[in-house]
Amino acid sequence: MVSSKHRSLHAFFACIFLAYAMSCFASEPEDFDNWTELPLSVSQETLDRVLAVPNVTLAPGLLSRVLVPTRSEMFDPFDFYVLDDKRLWVADDGKNGAVYEVHLDGTVKLLADIKKHAPYAIDVAPASFGEHAGQIYTIAFARPEKAGGWELPNAITRIDPKSGQDEVVCFLPENAERIPGSGGFFARFGPEGSPFAGRLWLTAASNHTIYVITPDDVCKPFKTLDLDQNGSPRGIAFTPDGQSMLVGVAAPTPENRNKTNRGGGRIIKMSADGTFSKDPVATGLHEPGAMAYAPATFGRFGGSIIVSDSGEWHNDTVATEPIERDGRVYRVMEDGSLETLISGLANPVGVGFVGNRLVVSDINGDFHVGTQKFPDGFMLELSVE
Repeated sequence: MVSSKHRSLHAFFACIFLAYAMSCFASEPEDFDNWTELPLSVSQETLDRVLAVPNVTLAPGLLSRVLVPTRSEMFDPFDFYVLDDKRLWVADDGKNGAVYEVHLDGTVKLLADIKKHAPYAIDVAPASFGEHAGQIYTIAFARPEKAGGWELPNAITRIDPKSGQDEVVCFLPENAERIPGSGGFFARFGPEGSPFAGRLWLTAASNHTIYVITPDDVCKPFKTLDLDQNGSPRGIAFTPDGQSMLVGVAAPTPENRNKTNRGGGRIIKMSADGTFSKDPVATGLHEPGAMAYAPATFGRFGGSIIVSDSGEWHNDTVATEPIERDGRVYRVMEDGSLETLISGLANPVGVGFVGNRLVVSDINGDFHVGTQKFPDGFMLELSVE
């Protein structure tokens, strides 16, 4: 039994604590109101910072607008496929993963809600893939919520755009050196009628290997790049005549193969037999991503290769940490030098032309606090004046 004396003491200290707490809240109402409730609390100031679309600098003759802002459905819009002159399909590995349909009017519609293998690189099968023509193929994480990240062999998935259902085609096998096929970056189908036709081509950074997948779901390594001579493969595209593949490569540092040299990245050209051209198409990059040829209607940039460069990668960044806004999108000049089209981005990855407009996707900092992910990804649309 508690004595009256102890009850009095309990009441006394309770009153002191209550008075202290109320005085703290009364003296600092701004701070109290400045917090957003999440699994782990983060200040409103921090939340506003990580969910802000960065201010960017454009090359003369370009205009930009935000196509899909932060705080929307998207978390990590890594790559996209241009469906027609008004729509694109976007792979997003945030949360459990999804594929969205984005319209040029800014409308975003969920196309596939993925529960296990979160997709990030995306392309659509052409007629040469027979019964799978029109199906979405992706590079995806092997486990939900990116568990295992870039270390586990990637799942290659196929998604029915009508039902949104996905299935695993394969997990990337080991290369000839018996190194697992993880760290996949991009996937592109070879142009119909070209020497690359009838295969889906993929790059994997962990073992620096280019893979191919055939319509019968056979997945196999095609060529492993020499790090010192070629670099580590990232983005891929094809020349307009379909006779060559463009491979964006990063240059790992000799002392740490997991780090890459700023300015050491290049775009190199590969024939269908795996032979690389002697001279690079472009130099001076860091982490080259998606590539696209500008249409003739895109002003003075028409006919040029447009390439994204994420700069220093920022993946799964704690929201309280600042990130470097060193992401850029470049135009490749005829002499292989670069003209900056847009700078000040965080981690731009996808680029493509929807009609005569250039669309750029940026995963931003891929910010989180604890297990709480933020919808911080965004997409920009660029046009000529």
